[in-house]
Amino acid sequence: MHASRWSQHALTIVFIIVGIAAVGAWLGPLHWLGDILALVIDYYFLLAGLLLLLALWQRRWRAVGLAATILVLTSVQLTSHPRVTPAALPQGARELRVLVYNIYYLNEDLDAVVASVKASDADIVFLMEYSEAIHEQIGAAFADYPYQLIRPSRFTMGLALLSRLPFEATEVHRNEETRIPIYEVRMRLNGDPFTLVGGHPWPPQLRWGALHRSQMAAISQVAAQATAPRLIVGDFNAVPWSYTIRQLVEQADVLPIRQPVDLTKTWRPLPFFGLPVDHVLVSPEWQVLVQSYGAPGGSDHVPMIVDLALN
Repeated sequence: MHASRWSQHALTIVFIIVGIAAVGAWLGPLHWLGDILALVIDYYFLLAGLLLLLALWQRRWRAVGLAATILVLTSVQLTSHPRVTPAALPQGARELRVLVYNIYYLNEDLDAVVASVKASDADIVFLMEYSEAIHEQIGAAFADYPYQLIRPSRFTMGLALLSRLPFEATEVHRNEETRIPIYEVRMRLNGDPFTLVGGHPWPPQLRWGALHRSQMAAISQVAAQATAPRLIVGDFNAVPWSYTIRQLVEQADVLPIRQPVDLTKTWRPLPFFGLPVDHVLVSPEWQVLVQSYGAPGGSDHVPMIVDLALN
């Protein structure tokens, strides 16, 4: 009896925690804490499903109702975010291939990073956490990309843009609070101009939650003011259903590229845990052909690869 009562108390505590977290994930418009809670809402969904099965097995009908409510809250948030779905066309239709890759500033297998970039055969490569030490070791390996915009850093905020397309204009914006770089680069594809905007804000941890929101707001502002067609790329340390991504979508008139059912976690710090925090977003002028993922190459992120054409 004592063990049964203890298990019921433990289950109640789990219900309360998951319920509060699931509701809190909706509060992104009010506070940056909602951004943090939203990061793992797909895990809340899975946990709520397990709790529902357990409650059904124990015939605890109030618990069944609570678990079902959490499932609805989380499923709505997971499925209601806007996106554009790739529509594969016959081979040869590709006009532009983009690689977005957080290579991890403490990566000890940089040869694998180079191999992953080269295997992608991308026309534009956007690298993040590109440190000064990494640039010294592998910068020369990307000589086959004649157009480069590189701002390395001591730690995680360095960026490198490598391109086979000429740059018509480049500007490196800086967030006023943290001075993180935000790239705005004008290029042409088959004679048609487009603008690439790229960035990498700090993660929304408790100590940096407000700064992450400020940095994402700066990226959204640059993207919104950039000349269309727009191509927005980066590890935004936010998931597709985060409030900050929704704000970027609304302000810049872009949509994130995502398969209808895509459980890929582009950041994988642990074998059974990850987050889909790397993004490519496009304005309506782009046609999305294929979206795939490359080899991690020693990083804790997998690169995102997208084939595009301009309508």
